[in-house]
Amino acid sequence: MAANPSFSSGTAILACAAMAVLYVGMLYTPSLLFRLPPARTINEHYIRRFTCSVVASVLASGLCFWLLGSPIDMLRNGDLPAALAVLGIRRDHVATLYPLLLTALLYLGPLVMTALNTDERLEDEAKVEMGFIQGLFTRTRDNVISLTTDIFAWRNYIVGPLTEEWVFRACMVPVLLCAGYSQLKVMLLCPLYFGLAHLNHYWETVYPENRNHKIAALITGFRFAYTTIFGWYAAFLYLRTGHLVAPLVAHIFCNVMGLPAVGDALESPYNKGLGSFICLLNPATSPALYGYMPGQCLPTAS
Repeated sequence: MAANPSFSSGTAILACAAMAVLYVGMLYTPSLLFRLPPARTINEHYIRRFTCSVVASVLASGLCFWLLGSPIDMLRNGDLPAALAVLGIRRDHVATLYPLLLTALLYLGPLVMTALNTDERLEDEAKVEMGFIQGLFTRTRDNVISLTTDIFAWRNYIVGPLTEEWVFRACMVPVLLCAGYSQLKVMLLCPLYFGLAHLNHYWETVYPENRNHKIAALITGFRFAYTTIFGWYAAFLYLRTGHLVAPLVAHIFCNVMGLPAVGDALESPYNKGLGSFICLLNPATSPALYGYMPGQCLPTAS
């Protein structure tokens, strides 16, 4: 679909910046705007932040819909599925399995080691394959169980990934596409907002944790680098599949596993995950698998 002529590329850039600022700024509104006293417990602190993240996601959706115009008309006509499809929430060709397995390939070594619980080098391909499946199941089971009691699990595996992907992919990508930006530019731009939105951790590292500015800058710089790199991958998944669930499952899985050990992947003879990931990146995200036309401004539900 052609780009929407009602707003310029500069307006799209400013709108995305506003969404990023809104998402981060909303986290501090309980204390700065409403003058609430500090949270008494860590659970109360994060529940406040969860609420703020959800409110920011709703407001970002409103800004996205207001700029695009068409989703508002869809809602007025009672066509909720079509409006949600603009944000990549589609009922057709659910993009869960392939993006999840593709992302899991980056962690093939750790998953195998988790299942086998040994440093011995195995050459038996059947054992390696079974170890991968068992490791994936074990990690998933343990983290699902932790959701019942662990507030950090809710932050890392539910609220954080869902609201971040909603704002930084589902709301930003359609705005940039409809402003006329190419898929490549969109894939490069969105992650920058995502990375910059994590710079607030600098102040949270300096003051609550009482670390010096140099250490805080190093930690924040590293965080900006890996969130930006992941953002490129997440934006790639979203642009290729047209589904919000594709970057969402990748985001959750990466939060469960942590940073992939690329060095170990290159050295270990049984870990071919990185090479497989590179080889399967395009085939596993082929738009034809998901009934999606790459680069279309306003996808519709089928």
